[in-house]
Order: sequence, then structure tokens, then C-alpha cells
Amino acid sequence: MAKRIYHLDLMFDVDQVTKALHYHIDGPKGTPFQREGRLAGTFHFNAGDEIFVTVKATAQKKDKAQFTVTDLTLASIPTLSASSSPKNFLSLFDQHRASIRVADWGIPERGEDDDDVRTEITVKALHPLVVCAPNGQWEISGYLSVLIEKRGQDGAPQQIPRLFYFDPEGSTGSGGDIEE
Repeated sequence: MAKRIYHLDLMFDVDQVTKALHYHIDGPKGTPFQREGRLAGTFHFNAGDEIFVTVKATAQKKDKAQFTVTDLTLASIPTLSASSSPKNFLSLFDQHRASIRVADWGIPERGEDDDDVRTEITVKALHPLVVCAPNGQWEISGYLSVLIEKRGQDGAPQQIPRLFYFDPEGSTGSGGDIEE
């Protein structure tokens, strides 16, 4: 099967007080999220698929905010059916490691809304995540660390370290308990 290209968008607002990260995965035929069947509730991929990661932050234009991604780590825990098979990989992205780190990021791009009040800052990973596991299911925890720079209420620049997280589930092949 030919590799497919997916885009994982991670989104937050520089002023949000929660740690929950909004995320969306889209691909050549829309989202790979399975709503029905055996793999319902997972984002389903195939070995060889590539996932390009983009981080987007929104902010008030007057704050002149920007951010730097300091770390993005995805940790995988095989589900019970997947972990019982020695043929399965420890994660979607590595046979022997439960976590993967996205470390190389491009230059931030800025965009402004039509009413000139809000801005969106976008940073893209320079390399895709490559799905290498042929079959299985994983609980995935994603942790995004950023350093936000913006003006405080007194106009002085501030640096604010933040941690955000997201918690999808992923699958490949038949999902692990049925040989393909």
C-alpha cells in the first residue's frame, strides 16, 4: 500500500489557563479517525504513512506574542491486545522505544484575522513522523512544551514556559489481534 501523508495540527491560545491542547489530524481522504467498527475511537494509519506536525497559537495582536517549541514528545502504551503479541512494535513510530521526540522546527509564520485584533503564529516540524508499526493499537499521550513570549500588562516582555497535552489513540493494520 502506498504511503499516505497526514497533518497533525496542535493548537492553543497563549492566554489559555488550561493545559488541554486542541488537536486535529487530517489526511488525503479527511480524518483517519475511526467512528465505527473494531477500531472505533482510534486514528488509523498504515506502515509507511507520514505525519507532518504543525503547532498553531492564537493571541491578541497587541501582546506581540510569539512562541518557541521546546519539546514535543509522543509516548505510546500498547493496548492489552497489542502488547500480548511479540510481533508488534512498542510504539507506532519505533519498535523498541515507547516515546518519540520531535525536535527540529521551522521558522514561525504570522497571520492576522480580518478585524486586525488577533494573530496566529504557526510553526512546522521540519521532518515527518513515520509510522513504522505494521499492526497494533496504542494509547498515545502527547506533551508539547513551549516558551511563550509576550508583553505583560505593564508592557514589559514576559517569558512563560507552558506544557500542553493531548491524548489520542492510534492503530495500524488490523489493530493487533488479527493477523493481516
